[in-house]
Amino acid sequence: MSNAIPQETIALILEVGAFEHGTTKITEETVGMLQKYMEIFVREAVLRSSVNKEQVKKEQDAVYGKREAKEVTLTHEDLENVTGLLLLDM
Repeated sequence: MSNAIPQETIALILEVGAFEHGTTKITEETVGMLQKYMEIFVREAVLRSSVNKEQVKKEQDAVYGKREAKEVTLTHEDLENVTGLLLLDM
């Protein structure tokens, strides 16, 4: 998991943004589980965004005619388009 969010970062985010009391602690095992969960969530978001963008392109090609094949580039808007359903599914 070399590309994973560092456990220290996850723990700091929780301490700063989620815990109401300064004495609240989180175990290393729990941080590791959150790290894996976040990895799965991000992979699923990218996969769904890619599939959604390809579907939109197919629909546009059907309406406007076949266009030149282009490389698929995802933007923040592509991720925003799938976020709602992704969150509901998780």
